[in-house]
Amino acid sequence: MISERMRWQSNAVMAIILTFFVYLAGGLLAEASDDSSSAEPEVPIETLRVKLRPLGVDQLELELETWVGTLKAKIIEVGEVEILLSETNREEKEDSEDLSKKLIDLRTEEADIIARTKVVMEALVAKGGDVSETDSFIAAVSDLSMSGDKDTRSAAMLAAVNSWLRSPEGGITMLKRVGLAITIFIIFWVISRYAGKAVGKSLEKRSSVSGLLTNFAKKMAGGLVIVVGLLMALSTLGVSVGPLMAAMGAGGFIIGFALQETLANFASGLMIMVYRPFDVKDYVSIAGDEGVVKEMSLVSTTLLSFDNKLLIIPNKSVWGNTIINFTGEDLRRVDMVFGIGYGDDIPKAMKVLEEMAKTHPLTLDEPTVSVEVLELGDSSVNLGCRPWVKSEDYWTVMWELTKQIKMRFDEDGISIPFPQRDVHMIQD
Repeated sequence: MISERMRWQSNAVMAIILTFFVYLAGGLLAEASDDSSSAEPEVPIETLRVKLRPLGVDQLELELETWVGTLKAKIIEVGEVEILLSETNREEKEDSEDLSKKLIDLRTEEADIIARTKVVMEALVAKGGDVSETDSFIAAVSDLSMSGDKDTRSAAMLAAVNSWLRSPEGGITMLKRVGLAITIFIIFWVISRYAGKAVGKSLEKRSSVSGLLTNFAKKMAGGLVIVVGLLMALSTLGVSVGPLMAAMGAGGFIIGFALQETLANFASGLMIMVYRPFDVKDYVSIAGDEGVVKEMSLVSTTLLSFDNKLLIIPNKSVWGNTIINFTGEDLRRVDMVFGIGYGDDIPKAMKVLEEMAKTHPLTLDEPTVSVEVLELGDSSVNLGCRPWVKSEDYWTVMWELTKQIKMRFDEDGISIPFPQRDVHMIQD
């Protein structure tokens, strides 16, 4: 009984001692593991940066030493293949090609190790370490990597290109970013086309909105979408948008100062857009020029005269002068003046004018036709005939009535006198 109890106690003590040694061994292994280096050429650079973040200067120096050792081992391996390649007979083409491919792979691995060694160096410098010796070593190794015969240099160049393409900041990543940026810009460009059309159709349904405002809103809607897409594309490429916006603001101030006249026209165009004194297809008189409004922009207004001349007037001159809109209202009065002789029957002539004006198919019953004696001229009694018409019928009624009244006056014996002047000669 006592022996069994002693045996059990001795076993328990041995188990405790064994557990203690296992625990101690585990701690030592863990410590060794913590002190071990992460010098693995395949480790992603971002992962390496994360692992290096908590390390101190001493640990980083040990890490850098390990990476430099890995780099030296790889350089030795590269050198052995270069020697074999240089000693290979030119006729042994297959062997030469295999060695060249192997050299390219080794050079690529060497470049990857150098890239990760530089990451360790950056972390060590950031925490106050000295990497000048390692930096000089890597610079010397990089210069030597381009030496040797033609095949060796070609392999080194191909390896450098291959390493750059595979690196996180290299070609493949850049191509992906460029492709994504182009895709984003194309998507926003397509959206801008539909956005401009949607805004235009929405505003065209409102009669109170001018054509200038409609065109401006269409262009602005599309332009804003494109600007947003461009900024997003630049952001995808890694371009900092904040400084770019600041530079654009400073550049805009300088450009605005240099283009004061253009900005004055732009401001006048905004006033025309808001107050809408005329619109496209209106017949207007602007600064003494008459014509139909053919096109409007924020900078200028284009008129088409009746003799088919294009008149481009800056908006500053348009807004700064009297604007006469002949078609701004639906109805318009036609003012015509006919002179008759002093010996003609005035009531008869007035009756003819009223009858001719009222019976014309394009004149309106309301407001009614007005026929009055306007003045007693030097050689004629001037009668005014004023029928009302729709604005688009103004010139048709003017021309047709003028012709018909002249023919009716001739039939009724009512004269339209020429200007006369009596000259009195005094003889001594």
